[in-house]
Amino acid sequence: MVSIIAGGLAGLAVWLLVAEPSGRLRTLLGRAGEPASPGARLGRSRPSSAGAAAPGPARRGHRARGARASDIDLLAFDLDLAAICLQAGLPTERALELAAQAGGDRSGLGRLGRALELGGEDPADSAERGRDGPSATAEALESVAALIGFSRATGVSLAPLLRGLASDLRRTEHRRRQLAAARLGVQLVIPLGVCILPAFILLGVVPVLLTLVSDMAGLFR
Repeated sequence: MVSIIAGGLAGLAVWLLVAEPSGRLRTLLGRAGEPASPGARLGRSRPSSAGAAAPGPARRGHRARGARASDIDLLAFDLDLAAICLQAGLPTERALELAAQAGGDRSGLGRLGRALELGGEDPADSAERGRDGPSATAEALESVAALIGFSRATGVSLAPLLRGLASDLRRTEHRRRQLAAARLGVQLVIPLGVCILPAFILLGVVPVLLTLVSDMAGLFR
């Protein structure tokens, strides 16, 4: 009986060592779908010149996600520019427009500045009306509009308020990236454990157990 178990475990260990990692993962994780053909793999490994020149949808999506991830930093930089313009004596509307022009209106400050220049509308209403959808940048613009309304109502200088908001946005974005990196580290451990743990058990633990079983069986004979 022990020899049968040892033979089966040895065969399984040989399969784990010889089989490709992708095949082991498909077997262990039960991933559906057939492997790609050699022609498909060759096509992926040698893209055409046109394909290399024009990035695919996945690459464009990755770049778009990277751009969205840095929108908060860009807005914080634009707020610092607007604060410099305010300290130079420019009005709020002009300071926002100049900061937006310097960065190509990447953060939406230009739209907010134009709405304020037209007048007759609360800054918070302008930011809410200009939102493209729920995002961290849109919420930050609402905070900018709230600070502008507070400055107008109380007479407090707006430049220090914008600098403080820019610092808060940078700290929040830095913390968000730290948490994302920590989650990524945890997620990478799972497939690594799936690949290494079976081989460790079969090559390190099972032989020791088989030796102990054989020794114990010899004592009771």
